[in-house]
Amino acid sequence: MSFLRRPKSKFRAKRTELDGRSFASQFEAAVYALYKLREKAGEIEILGTQEHVYLTDARINYITDYSFLDLKTGEKVHGEAKGFETPEWKLKLRLYRFYGPCRLEIWKGTYIRPVLHEIVIPKAQKPL
Repeated sequence: MSFLRRPKSKFRAKRTELDGRSFASQFEAAVYALYKLREKAGEIEILGTQEHVYLTDARINYITDYSFLDLKTGEKVHGEAKGFETPEWKLKLRLYRFYGPCRLEIWKGTYIRPVLHEIVIPKAQKPL
């Protein structure tokens, strides 16, 4: 009899470890593995995971799954692995489209087959 059971994720995600890092789901780990391949190919340099980004002057906190440097353009880019879209995520995405500091790559699909679903270029970044 075990009274100290680990609570299950509300989205049934399995916490996964890869390269000594802990990820909230197998899908997040799979997207990170794709970024590691891009890093080995010399396209990007991974800067980190779980970076805090503040949207608007009200400092609405959004935590991105990944951040990396695009070596071709020299720009910082954020990445997001989205297995399930919550109402909170939809609101933060709308705010990111206007107030985001840099490009955002949104990945969808499954851990077996992650797909780059969308690249968001914030309105402040778009040429006039």
